[in-house]
Amino acid sequence: PERCCQRAGLFLSLFDYKTEKYVIAKNKKVGILYRVVQLSILAYLVG
Repeated sequence: PERCCQRAGLFLSLFDYKTEKYVIAKNKKVGILYRVVQLSILAYLVG
């Protein structure tokens, strides 16, 4: 009986999904640093 339940649990876990959590940091220094990092990576990839 345990094997049956384990297989059923494994089968049902195929339909699980995860969602992302987003954090909004209202800090200007962190925001500026984030954008500078983004722009530097973009500049590296383009140039």
